[in-house]
Amino acid sequence: MVHDVAAVSDLPEGTGVTVFVEGQPVLLVRVGDRVFATEGLCSHEEQPLEGGSLIGPTEWLCPHHGGALDLATGRPTRMPVCSSVETFPVRLEGGRVLVVMD
Repeated sequence: MVHDVAAVSDLPEGTGVTVFVEGQPVLLVRVGDRVFATEGLCSHEEQPLEGGSLIGPTEWLCPHHGGALDLATGRPTRMPVCSSVETFPVRLEGGRVLVVMD
């Protein structure tokens, strides 16, 4: 199912914004002309990923314990994050961010 979750203009470059899709937190991060969408909670202790920072082209630093993950794949890149988070396909249409979730 496709969900219209935000305006692209509401997403500051390199900053994480949490939206809720069907009650589930989803982190949106705009990097250039791309927007990434992942689960909104870190796989390590299920803390919110919002408030973290972009530390590489697609690498997101969790704000709580210093772990990191790849926004494109959801895979961990730095401990203590040790398991992947789900990622969701994103489409940009008419200035809107559309997240595809099953």
